Amino acid sequence: TRVSKGKKKKLTYLVVTNADGSRKLPPLIIGKVYKPHCFWNKTGSELGSHYQNNVKAWMMASIYQEWLLDWDHKL
Repeated sequence: TRVSKGKKKKLTYLVVTNADGSRKLPPLIIGKVYKPHCFWNKTGSELGSHYQNNVKAWMMASIYQEWLLDWDHKL
């Protein structure tokens, strides 16, 4: 079979919970576009998650550090 080399949709997720699953943080979602159409006019936090973007939808040190510092401030 032949696979099309069109646009590929990629997302990276970071899901954090404690060992027994009783405390869960909102997921961090990393996508390619700045503002996905599926969000309509809402932000990621309004939808119950954190959303970041970069060209390849990869977890970068700067994104992780920003997420970690935000979490630390909430403690």
